[in-house]
Amino acid sequence: MPPKSILLLWVNLALAMAFYSSRDSVVELTPKNFKDAVMDTDKLVAVEFYAPWCGHCQRLAPDWKKAAKNLDGLVVLGAINCDEDSNKPLCGQYDIKGFPTIKVFRPELKKDKRTGVMTKKPTDYPGARDAKSIVDYLLAWQPSDVRFIKSDASKAKSKKSMSIDDFFSTDNSTLPKALLFTDKAATSPLYKALSVEFGGSGRMLVGEVKKAEKDLVTEYGVSSFPTLFVASPTAGHVAYQGKLKHEPLAAFLNEHALPAKQKKTSSKKAKATEPEVPPAPKEEKPIVAEITSDSQLQESCLASGKICVVAVVTEDDKKETEEMLNKLNDDNKSQLFRYSFISDPSKASNIVEKLDLAADYPTLFLVHPAKQLYRPYIGAWEEKAVSQWLNQIATGRIQAWPFEGKLSIKQDTGRVRDEL
Repeated sequence: MPPKSILLLWVNLALAMAFYSSRDSVVELTPKNFKDAVMDTDKLVAVEFYAPWCGHCQRLAPDWKKAAKNLDGLVVLGAINCDEDSNKPLCGQYDIKGFPTIKVFRPELKKDKRTGVMTKKPTDYPGARDAKSIVDYLLAWQPSDVRFIKSDASKAKSKKSMSIDDFFSTDNSTLPKALLFTDKAATSPLYKALSVEFGGSGRMLVGEVKKAEKDLVTEYGVSSFPTLFVASPTAGHVAYQGKLKHEPLAAFLNEHALPAKQKKTSSKKAKATEPEVPPAPKEEKPIVAEITSDSQLQESCLASGKICVVAVVTEDDKKETEEMLNKLNDDNKSQLFRYSFISDPSKASNIVEKLDLAADYPTLFLVHPAKQLYRPYIGAWEEKAVSQWLNQIATGRIQAWPFEGKLSIKQDTGRVRDEL
């Protein structure tokens, strides 16, 4: 029969192995991953400091796992085994004297009085040790970067609120915007978490419009709640159609957000082994093209996958229109639009008929061939007015209309060739 000490060792090993595994939503922490998982994240983090032999820790484990599963994607729940020799310095750093000890790390950085370094200062969790109490407490402290969007500046009275015009003018040329229309009185924990994940890192501006903002609800044609869309400088207005879960929502926002910043490394080994990546070639700004044939329509506009802005003018308006489009093209930093013009209205008759445009020249319309959408411009024939209209298109404040079929230029022979 094995000695009692060996049996006790087996029991302790079994308990340690049974605590948390890769199947749980709990992050098993060590000195190697503590900085990345706890200190370098913008999310709220709760850390359980435990010992496998501790009875209270054993009773807490099922509730800690359940809380972690319920908060997956919203709040990070971690656990560190202070009985491991390699973990003891980290447990000592946070003055752990009893088990289990739960500490909450908020995203805000504060200066350490001893070192002068900006760091996260944890607080002790004061609540009950059941899953519901843990979840309720952490959600109450969940950070948020959501901006509350109002129809005009006079309603934006708090630091977190802003007018719709200010929302879309903030770094408008490069920064994507996410806008949620909701009938809920309070911001959901899921949207708060996404706002920190994408807004806190500067990859996207995240806004929320309450149902009570009737002018905005009407302006954007929102008929059901929740409705979420992204206004992207490169993709335009894109509505979300998937499930309201963290994983698909995060994937959707990640697709349209600015690229995540790469973490810097000081490792000499990494510098020696990683090949140098040449900078991406700078995309040349497309020229404003005159369209006279289907091949030109294809090359300068439809094949680009961008939103095509096309002016149809007479010879008398050609010079003025070309100058206006060139100015708009120079300001088109995100290159969302491709500008072109047709100076012979007779060549545009097929398109005018297909899109049911007014045969009143000069005229201007946009078309997104990949999405089969178009919209005619109605307003003053001047750069500022057209620019404001295009900005409203890009931000989703004006919706495009669907069309069917293909677009083509009318040929001089009367035959239509190379239909698109």
